[in-house]
Amino acid sequence: MHPVEAKKVGPLRTVLIYILVYGIVLLAILPQGYLIYTSFLKTSGMVFVPGYSLGSYTNAFDRMGSAIFNTIRIPMMALIIVIIFAIFISYLVVRKRNFFTSLIDSMSMIPYIVPGTVLGIAFITSFNTGVGGSGFLAITGTAFIMVVSLSVRRLPYTIRSSVASLQQISPSIEEAAESLGSSRLNTFFKITVPMMMSGIVSGAILSWVTMISELSTSILLYNVKTRTMTVAIYTEVIRGNYGVAAALSTILTALTVISLLIFMKVSKNGDIAM
Repeated sequence: MHPVEAKKVGPLRTVLIYILVYGIVLLAILPQGYLIYTSFLKTSGMVFVPGYSLGSYTNAFDRMGSAIFNTIRIPMMALIIVIIFAIFISYLVVRKRNFFTSLIDSMSMIPYIVPGTVLGIAFITSFNTGVGGSGFLAITGTAFIMVVSLSVRRLPYTIRSSVASLQQISPSIEEAAESLGSSRLNTFFKITVPMMMSGIVSGAILSWVTMISELSTSILLYNVKTRTMTVAIYTEVIRGNYGVAAALSTILTALTVISLLIFMKVSKNGDIAM
């Protein structure tokens, strides 16, 4: 195969290309930039008034402090579950390939293609009265159902990244460790998992970013105590409190950008294939 070579273009085409590319980028950034600007505008009740203020942020922390905390707490618990399951599922899929592990791999991707609202309704109907109406696992309306729903919905990201990372590791490395007397379990935790770490971390960060911005499932499963920032933003917009909604959106944007910067840093330091 011939390598792709850069094609020289004239000055006019170069200018047009730059205008097109930067124009598209500007159109993508402009709404977000205006949202951040709006969060610093002074408000009187639900109306914007001349001047700038941090009042929207003060109101956001005073009234929605629990939502900000939940946006970190609930996805963090879900992320721990995601990482644990992704490690073991990816190992089974790559190293123990058979009909059942292939089925597990396929089943784990279903939450990726099922709409969030459908998944949310499925969780409500499944866990509203417990298993068979017995009350066992009647977790609808609790923080636990939020954790479970986020884990199930965002598990595919970490699985795919972990699978890609493990596929680049030769089984001979594990076989060599076992031939030197290391147990299979010891080899898995001390050799295989550390070598997979770049893929695990990158997938976990992508799962984290999508968890903290999740709305379609959370809007059906939350209660007053488990409300997250995305739900709070939605409810504030419905109420007409655009200043508070803009402040919460800016906080969520900052949290997302920081997470993506960490992902980019990790991606440069390891062999990660998505």
